[in-house]
Amino acid sequence: MSVFETKNDKCGFHKQFAVDINGNNTEFVFHEFENKWMLLITQLGKLPAFYNVAFDVKRDHRVLPFTHGPVDDPEFHVSVPVTMTCCMGVDSDEIRGGIQFLINKTAINKCPSELLIALGLKKIESEDLRAIAKVLENGIF
Repeated sequence: MSVFETKNDKCGFHKQFAVDINGNNTEFVFHEFENKWMLLITQLGKLPAFYNVAFDVKRDHRVLPFTHGPVDDPEFHVSVPVTMTCCMGVDSDEIRGGIQFLINKTAINKCPSELLIALGLKKIESEDLRAIAKVLENGIF
């Protein structure tokens, strides 16, 4: 897996790079705005549906820094509670499930407010989602 990152001063985003995931060129764009994060992931060469993710349990950094984090134990799994709204594009349960997986498996769940995310994969399979989660953990968070 090789990462091709562009310079921040040229692309305008905090992170922008492409990685080969199981034979598919996968493009990543991440930017942190004052009031939300934006994460775009696509293998389609275009932007897919956009979702706004609101974290249902707000955290107070002064008291508990990770109030809405996941419990990643096969016996007692608890997902991060979120409300997803499809803002643009075709809404599907598969995309929503993929987004929830990435929120549970990466530091996306530490987002301080809301997340604008686009997930455009040729096939939504657990192998690809695990590889994307690994890239996010190593390349962005």
